[in-house]
Amino acid sequence: MSKDGLATLDDLLKQAKTTNRLLAAQLKAQMSQMDVIRLLSDLGLTAREIGEILGTSAATVAVTQQRLRNKKKKKTED
Repeated sequence: MSKDGLATLDDLLKQAKTTNRLLAAQLKAQMSQMDVIRLLSDLGLTAREIGEILGTSAATVAVTQQRLRNKKKKKTED
């Protein structure tokens, strides 16, 4: 908090990260990690951002995103 009692940018970022992690935990309890990654990707988040939210690496997220694209491509070919 700043001297005037207002939240600083750092405070707001920490709060947003905590909120994101809590929401991700709720989603993971109801969905597979692949489905959560699909959802967050569809919302426009990057692999790095998704990794931070889910507590995993951007590389793991990127691999899952590629698998999702391959599944989608295979469905459209059938």
